[in-house]
Order: sequence, then structure tokens, then C-alpha cells
Amino acid sequence: MTQNRAKWTARHEKSLVEVLTEYNLSHYHGQNGWTTEGCNQVVKELNNLYPEASFTKDQVQDKEARLKKHYKNIKSTINRSGISWNHIASVINTMPEKREEIIAV
Repeated sequence: MTQNRAKWTARHEKSLVEVLTEYNLSHYHGQNGWTTEGCNQVVKELNNLYPEASFTKDQVQDKEARLKKHYKNIKSTINRSGISWNHIASVINTMPEKREEIIAV
């Protein structure tokens, strides 16, 4: 079964992160990840915010996994010497030669 990829906007992504953060410290999330009930609650809350999107559980889980991967990549990048994170602009700060190194990796 092929699932259509959801059309995620920056607003959808921000809301997803907020909902995941809200539920992360609850009984919906354990050591090994989300409970079935927790995952269903996250999808339900996201669809309450954006009913036109009709997100599915698979779409939300896929997006969460991709966001985690991006986060880990950015985090490992900014832990390198000569690289920092600009919280105001939400971009990586570095010299041009370091930028080429980051792209190569």
C-alpha cells in the first residue's frame, strides 16, 4: 500500500514539534518511544489544529523521524570547532572554508 506523502508546511512542522514536546513528558511516551495511544493522540491533536491536512499516523511518524534526523545532523555539525548556531536567525554560523567542509560531510 502506497501512502501519499503529507504536504507539510512550516506551520504544520512547528505545531507537530510543539505537540510532541507537550506529550513527551506524559504517560504517552516511554523509554522505547510513543505508546500507541500517545501516537494516536498526537495525530488527533494535529488534525484538530489542521483538519484540512488529514494527517495519518504513518505520515506523522515519518515526519517525526525525518525531523529527528535533521536535528541530529545539525546538532553534530554545530558541535564542531569553528561552528555555532545563530538562535535569532536559526542558521549555522561559520567561515566559508568550514561551510565547504560541512557540505562535503
